[in-house]
Amino acid sequence: MTINIDVQRTGFPIKIGTTELWFDASLENLRRFFNVEEIAQEKLKEAQEKAKHIHFPEEIDVDNIDINTVDAAMDVNKEFIAAQYDIIFGNDTFKKIYKQYPDVLALEQALDVVGVAIAKRIEEQEEERSEKVEDKKVAYLDKKARKK
Repeated sequence: MTINIDVQRTGFPIKIGTTELWFDASLENLRRFFNVEEIAQEKLKEAQEKAKHIHFPEEIDVDNIDINTVDAAMDVNKEFIAAQYDIIFGNDTFKKIYKQYPDVLALEQALDVVGVAIAKRIEEQEEERSEKVEDKKVAYLDKKARKK
């Protein structure tokens, strides 16, 4: 005889454009979410190391722009944005979204909205959890009082 117990993952779907993603709201993953900026900064340093051989000028001479320098700067920014998406939703998420929406600036702006929406939903879930714990506590105390 097999006993089947359904385990439901903690989290919620998030739709960016037409791409649906899953945000893992488990306690284990929330730790990563709240440190996303710090982890992304480490990834940014790695990207900057890759681009170290390229000289980024202090001022940009519009008449004499080196397209390779511009591309390198854009790549560093893109890797930073990609790292944040991948940290929040899992590896290769940015590639998936970027394939459908090849616009780093739009995806960077969406990232801010995503962060606010996730934080709000996490707060709502925490309130729901607190209510459930309180309900269980009241039920337990009521049951205990009836036994006396």
